[in-house]
Amino acid sequence: MRPRWWVPLRDARAYAFVCVCVCVCMYTHARVHVPRLIRSSLNAAANTRVGQRTSARTTTTTTTTTTTTTMAQPHDEVLAAQEAHLNGLADSEERTIFDKIVSKDIPATIIYEDSLALAFRDINPQAKTHFLVIPKIRAGLTRLSKATEEHKMLLGHLMYTAQLVAKQEKLDAGFRVVVNDGVEGCQSVYHLHLHVLGGEQLTWPPGCPPQ
Repeated sequence: MRPRWWVPLRDARAYAFVCVCVCVCMYTHARVHVPRLIRSSLNAAANTRVGQRTSARTTTTTTTTTTTTTMAQPHDEVLAAQEAHLNGLADSEERTIFDKIVSKDIPATIIYEDSLALAFRDINPQAKTHFLVIPKIRAGLTRLSKATEEHKMLLGHLMYTAQLVAKQEKLDAGFRVVVNDGVEGCQSVYHLHLHVLGGEQLTWPPGCPPQ
């Protein structure tokens, strides 16, 4: 049984006409839709490449940022002590940065002062609380190993001042007093000074590099 749309072809010309019509329709459809499909495929591929390049740039930027952050280095007291030693500051009578703080030529966060001693916060703290106690007049006390019998009263006063300011800073749970002496003791400023550290649990032992 033939379908309803079947039309008998009575001669070759009618058959040829139908074939031409079918071919024209197929050509028109292909001309309109195929370029669209090609353009869509090309756009999708281009977008994929752009996304890959953007992702690569983002990864590179992130890596560079991480590397820069990792490169940040703390103040090197060992190097500073070695430079001071090589520059002959251990035997120099020139004014130190501490002399300039005492005379108020250089600003500092001063937390205690009397006629003999001055206490101020360290600009490179190694603990939550870290301050220095210094004699206002060096009197030859460039380092602890230079102390003589006539310095006993002043040394005692510096130790007393250290604990007095520690109480003022509420270091009731404990603190540490450190005196650096000479190049191997990491002394970089040749004006006797006491480091007072606290405000948190400190570790032991303080330091030598691993052998």
